[in-house]
Amino acid sequence: MKSLATISMFFLLTSCASVLKGTDQSMTFTSEPVGAEVLLDGQSLGVTPLVVKLKKNKYDTVMIKLKGYKVLTRPVDKSYDGIALLNISWDSSTTDMITGAAYEYSPNTLFFNLEPELVVQK
Repeated sequence: MKSLATISMFFLLTSCASVLKGTDQSMTFTSEPVGAEVLLDGQSLGVTPLVVKLKKNKYDTVMIKLKGYKVLTRPVDKSYDGIALLNISWDSSTTDMITGAAYEYSPNTLFFNLEPELVVQK
């Protein structure tokens, strides 16, 4: 009986998206050519091809840099995760909103086609 009460409290105090999908999401970054540095909001994460687990709803901008190529910057798009709607009756989705679990990065795979920098000859 005590364990049933504990489980019930767990579900009442947590959110659907937080429980079912978590507050992290895997993201894949690829580029042509490979070996470009990936920076999220200025923080270097590694080089392409790269798969990383990220806190949902934390990052806004991705920058891709490779010597000899133009730097590319893109917004990291987020969309509302519909599973968070299941939680409205419990806590109005506030927990999912606070933890970021109510959102997901969309798409979760980003490809960057790098263009060579123009070299001006004197």
